[in-house]
This record gives sequence, C-alpha cells and structure tokens, in this order.
Amino acid sequence: MRLLMVGADLPALAALDPGVDVTVLLGATTKDGWLPLPAGVRTVFVDDHKSLDAAVNGLLRAGFGPGSFDAVYAYDDPALMTAAALAAMLGARGVPPHTVALFRDKFLQKRALREAGLPVTACTVIEDIRELPADFRLPYPKAVVKPVAGMATQSTYVVEGDAELARISDRCRANNTAARTFVIEEFVAGEEWFADGFLSGGELRFLSLGRYAQPCLSAVLERAPVQTFCLDPVADKRAYDLAAPLVTEALRVLGLADGVFHMELFHRPEPGDLVFSECAARRAGGPISDQIRYRYGVDLAVEGVRALLGPVGEPQVRARDGVVASTFLPLRPGVVLGCPTVAEVLAQPDVVHARLFVPKGMRVQGGAANTFARMGEVTVHAADLETAQRRLTELADWFREHIEVLPLAPTLRELFADPRNADFVHAAAVDG
Repeated sequence: MRLLMVGADLPALAALDPGVDVTVLLGATTKDGWLPLPAGVRTVFVDDHKSLDAAVNGLLRAGFGPGSFDAVYAYDDPALMTAAALAAMLGARGVPPHTVALFRDKFLQKRALREAGLPVTACTVIEDIRELPADFRLPYPKAVVKPVAGMATQSTYVVEGDAELARISDRCRANNTAARTFVIEEFVAGEEWFADGFLSGGELRFLSLGRYAQPCLSAVLERAPVQTFCLDPVADKRAYDLAAPLVTEALRVLGLADGVFHMELFHRPEPGDLVFSECAARRAGGPISDQIRYRYGVDLAVEGVRALLGPVGEPQVRARDGVVASTFLPLRPGVVLGCPTVAEVLAQPDVVHARLFVPKGMRVQGGAANTFARMGEVTVHAADLETAQRRLTELADWFREHIEVLPLAPTLRELFADPRNADFVHAAAVDG
C-alpha cells in the first residue's frame, strides 16, 4: 500500500508495517524544527506542507500525480484540509473535505450537532475579533472565546462581561494575532472528559475514555501541569455507558468513517449528563495516546493509518489493571542548560513512559499559555488513584527543581555570579 503522509508523524512512521510504502510531504518547519525522520523514509520537501499550492507543486515536481498513492493521511489539524484536497486530486482514499471542515471549524461542528439534536455547547461567531462591533454584547453570562479553527488552547480566554471581551479584541489587534474569526462558546461547568479511538467503514472499532484532573483550559491558564487519567471500562462502566452513545452519534453526524478521533466532553454531576465540547479527526495531543497504548495495547498512531488504507476490525485489547495517568513536565523560562534525562525520568517510581521536547540551548519564553508549553510528558502506572495523583505531582515538582537555565537576558554581573562561571578568570600574566 502506498501512503502519502502530509507532515511527518514520527510515532506512525516508527510503528507502521514495513509493507506500507510511505512518502512524507516534508515542510520547512518540520525539517528544521523537529526530530530527524527514520532512516530510509522517502520525502518530498516543500516550503510549507500545509499549503495546498506548495504541496501540489512539490508533488508534481517529484513526479507524483493521480494514481501515485492509495491513501493520503495527515495527523495535525492545520494539514487535514490539505490532505483531503490532495486525496481528491490524486484519486486516493482520505477524509473528505466537507468532513474535515466539520472537524476543523468549531462553529460548523456545533451547528451540525445541534441540528441533529445532540447536547452541545451554545456558540456564536465573531467574524473578525480585531473589529468587534461597538454594540456587541456577550451572549452568555460566562463564555470561552477562541479561534474558530484553533488548537492547543492558543489565544483562548474565559470572559464574564462585555468589557473583558472588548479587551481581548484590543489585545488581538495590538498583538497582530493571526487568527481573526473567533467563536464565543457558553461556559459549561463540570469535569472534562475525553474520548479517543478509531473507526473503519463507519463503525466504531475502539473507544477509550479519560478525564482531565481539572479542565484543560483551567490548567493552562493557571500555568499548572495538565494531568490526564484513563477511565477503566469495568470500574467506570457507567461513564462508558453514558458516553458511548453520544460519541458514536456525534461521529456519525460529523461524517467520519475511517480514521482516528479525539473528542472532549463535559460531565455535569448535576444533572449527571454529558455535553459535547469539540472533536478533532486526529490523535489526541500530549501523552493521551501513550496512556492508551500502555493501558490497552492499542497504538492509535498505527490504527488510524491502517483504517485509512483499508477496512480493519476491532483491535486485540490487552488491558492492564490499576490506574494509568500522565502529566506534563513544566517549563522554566530561560536558556535551558540541562534537565533530567529520559532515562532518569523512567527511573522514578511507577513511571512507564517519558518524552522530552526541549534540548539544551533552547530559549524558553515565560509567557506561553497553551498546551504546547511543556518540557515533556510522563505516564505512570499505579495501584490506585491516590498513588497515581501523588506520583504525578511529585514528578512535576521533581523535574522542575532539576531544570537548569540561564536568564533570557542576563547582565554580565549575573553571569559572573553564576556558579558555572566559578573558574572564569578575567586576566592573567606570566611573571618575568
């Protein structure tokens, strides 16, 4: 089978069957800003793999065209529509453009689900956040304001009045925020759950549920490490019974037939129901896929591609007992000089998986408030919930304490006072 991968999905590349002939459409940001690809992977380099113009031209220059691929796949939100258009042009399997639109545009998504009678957060579109009409009024007592096709909680705010919304408009204009069309969503209080899995032939083949220790946006705004927990299909059967019908029907309405998904839902303890928040036609960000792979033996990086290449059945699940949970490893602003290694993280109690993103020498700014802002992530397997919660907190604290940084703009006095310059000598002479 011949697969065109729009952007480099490293976990999928590492685990795919050798019989899959992969060509990676490699953009400049991925080439320069991420880990190297496995040896032997065929690439087509373009300025921006998310640009349909660059993608089509690059593929044609490389000699590819209609009939060259059996399927076109993308793993990252901004590349999904490019992959959909390429699949249509190349005559290959892929997620259709209209379906991608329903997964990328939060307003279109919620409107489709609301019209189908599903419980979904109310929302309103702001065509241009930089030009908010003077008479515009916040339509809900409390709301979440974010880009209509945003990701990773970037440029996302919680507001409770017209004045706050006006300040966000002014801030977006002053900061020249790239996203301009925003949605205002009614704030829903409750526990935030997530659902992950894959479909083939329009049938849900695998479903995993989990929850955030606190709503993801709350953790990001508080600069607290995001923590996630798997829900157990047996111990948490009521949760699965509650969520599965909504997940299944939402995916049907949105039109996803083959591939992976990551859905977020709000569980309201009173009256004990679920409200749909949003869904993406890709794997979850962060360590959620690591949790699922360890907890159930199901690799969504592989299953998502397999489902796109052709029909697949339910995976073989090998469930583990206990509690599987993860935490982000926090950043420290500055120039990174050192931090615990992956091996050192793995040596900590109950740790089963670790991943780091920030190498030595990288400059870390302190102002980021989104789910990209993390040094790494770690997954634990503990006997019970209390132990897992304690381990996650201990790990984040321990890691933070062992990050070495230099200030982003140090004075010479600060540099001379740094213990690492203890052997610095300003001048010396030879007598004689």
